[in-house]
Order: sequence, then structure tokens, then C-alpha cells
Amino acid sequence: MGSSRKKPLTVKEVEKLTAEPPRTIRHHALGGVPGFVLVHTPNGYTGYALFYRYRGKLKKLTLGSTQALKLGEARTLAGHRRREVEAGRDPHGEKVAARRPPLNLECDHMWEKYLTLAASQLRSRPEKERVYKRYLKPVLGRMQVSEVKRAHALEVLDPLVAAGKLRMADKVRQEGAAWFQWLLEREQVERNPFAGLRKAEMKKVIRTRVLTDDELKQIWIAAEPEGRWGLWFKLMILTGTRNMEARAARWSEFELNNRIWTIPVERSKNKVEQRIYLSDSSLAILEQVPRFPDIDLLFPASGNMTNPMSGDQKVKDRIDERMRLAIKKAGGSDPTNWQIHDFRRTIATGLQRLGFRPDVADQVIGHVGSTRTGAAAHYLHHQYEREKREALTAWSTHVEAILAHPPSPTAEQVE
Repeated sequence: MGSSRKKPLTVKEVEKLTAEPPRTIRHHALGGVPGFVLVHTPNGYTGYALFYRYRGKLKKLTLGSTQALKLGEARTLAGHRRREVEAGRDPHGEKVAARRPPLNLECDHMWEKYLTLAASQLRSRPEKERVYKRYLKPVLGRMQVSEVKRAHALEVLDPLVAAGKLRMADKVRQEGAAWFQWLLEREQVERNPFAGLRKAEMKKVIRTRVLTDDELKQIWIAAEPEGRWGLWFKLMILTGTRNMEARAARWSEFELNNRIWTIPVERSKNKVEQRIYLSDSSLAILEQVPRFPDIDLLFPASGNMTNPMSGDQKVKDRIDERMRLAIKKAGGSDPTNWQIHDFRRTIATGLQRLGFRPDVADQVIGHVGSTRTGAAAHYLHHQYEREKREALTAWSTHVEAILAHPPSPTAEQVE
């Protein structure tokens, strides 16, 4: 250990230095140990401290007051701390760290923190929570995130692959990798145990979910308490339009006297103008939509009326829960998961049941259709205006008949 070039001061010399309070805080070198000083403040406090450098930064470690430590004891303690510094330690930093409460880095806690900070606004948050609770939590829940290794990730995924649940295995892998990437960026783990794992090979699954008449009725009823959101749901059920085609609709697109809604090319998914016939039921829904001065959007966001309203997944979850409770109360079985996009498949299938040709159903929901591909796209330009009007009128009548069917309970009865 290096020694101070200053001759060690005696007790009497220290008493002489501290006889009168200084105007400002003073540090008197006491000698014997490099950086060992006496601290003297204007309010009369005297104590011992050690100055040293750690990674280029000057630090001050308080050793104690002159009442608690004698000069010899303080010099011995300063020498001990100085040897720690020369061994590469940071006694002041260790002292500060010891005062902090220990970090809770359990997987359960860090997953909740991840959802709050990184995924709170995502529409997929409920699904993320479900994936964690069902697949990740049983293996990782009480572990520290730093303890999770590749073997633990495989312990989560291998049973899913073995059971043939390849799509879910890949979903869990993606969720785990995204979570640990977030932890990695915050320097709370050193590696991502889910990164680099081979994607489970699977064939593309074409979704075929079609809502039953009773499910459609229960969704309609369960949407009633949702105000403008409920009207948005009903408009999609009656017209077969896509999520954002309806949510970002503008009053200037509607010719209500002519019963026509024209979705322009720039808002159409397939970049083709879509003209939609408005049945009596559709017009009745539009009459209930509140209009705001100088706002063209049908469904503007409450906080910023220049943007369409957002948060449809949360609304869908509430409607889904009311619908399930109603079906259960009526004695029906719990329905399999449905999506908003299933309305379009339900309408197309329903029109076929009502006797309309597949190409007409395609045109109603805004598909190019099999008759408009290849060479046919250059030669077939019939707009199906009459057929679409007849189809949407028939579909609207069918929905009205479903709603008039007596046995199903109302949303109010369920709640």
C-alpha cells in the first residue's frame, strides 16, 4: 500500500485545526494514508473520510465522526479501505449499493414489468398474457431471469412440438425471444435463451371459422353497451367491410339518398374502389352514429378527432365475454375463439346459403374473386351493382330474422 507524503498529524494538531468552525467545509489532510482527511463543517461537525479514484472518478468515503472514532482507529480503517481500493474495489459504491433495496428479477415480476413498459398499448397484450401464464410461467415463473438458460427454453417448447402444436410452439418462441431481447437491452440478462432456436416447421393453416346464427346474434346483442364501438361492429356485420375500412370511414364517402357507400382506392386493401349498397338496417345504424362539427370521420378518436378511434381489441374482448356468458346461460357450449375478420367469411358463406353465387359473395366483401384473375382481369369488368344490392338486402333481412328469433337472452339479462 502506498503511503501519504504528508507527516501524520497528532491529536493535538487536529484539535488545533478544529478549534474554530470554518466559513466553508474544509478537508484537512491527516497523513499516514493517501487521501485520508479530516472533514470540518461550519456547523461544527468533524469527521474522517477517504478520498480515492475509481475508474477515473474521484470518490469520497465517509469513515465516521471524531466522536465515534479516535484518530488512530480512523487511520487504521482508512488504511484498510485504501488496500481495498488498490485491490480494485469501490468501497463507496459498495456502501451505496448496500443501502438500495435488492432488485426483484424473478421471471413473474419481470414479465409484468415488460408488459407494462413495452406492451401496454398493444392489441395483442391479452394473448401475450395467456401465452405466458399457460406455457412460460409453469417452467420459468419463480426463476431469476439471469438463471434462464437454453435448456429451460427447450423445456417450454419441446412438449408443444412433441404434441404437434407447432404453431403455438412458434408463437411461444417468438414471445419468449421478444421478452428476453427487452431484458437484454436493459442489461438484466447476458443472453437471450430463445434467440436462435429453430422455428417449428408448419404448413400454412387457412382459417375457416364461420360464426353460427346464434353466435352472430349474441355478438350483436353484446355490442349494445359499447356505444359507437357497438355501431361499428354492427356496420361490419351488415356490410362485410374490413376493420379499418369501417373504422376509418368518412361521411363524405356516403351518398345516403342513393344508399351507396364508396370506399375509395386509397382506403381499399386491394386498391379497387368498392361501392357498397346500404340496406335499411345499415341506414338505421348510420342514423345512430353521432356527428361532430367539422369532423368527417364516422368514428373519430375521443382524444384526437383527426384519427379513427382505437382500442378495438379491448372492446372485442368485452363483447366476447358477454357473448360467452349469454351462450353459457342459455345452455350452449363455449364457442371457439372468433375474430373480427370472421364476419367477412360468415357473410360470404351466409350468402351462399341464401342462394347467391360465389362470385357475387366475393364482390360483396370486396374480393377480386376467381373470375377476376389471370386473363379475366383484363376482360371482365362487370361491377355487380344489381347483384350486390340484392345480396346485401337479403343478408340484412337474414340478420333481422336472426335477431327476432325469441330464445336467446339479452346482454342486460346476462349482466
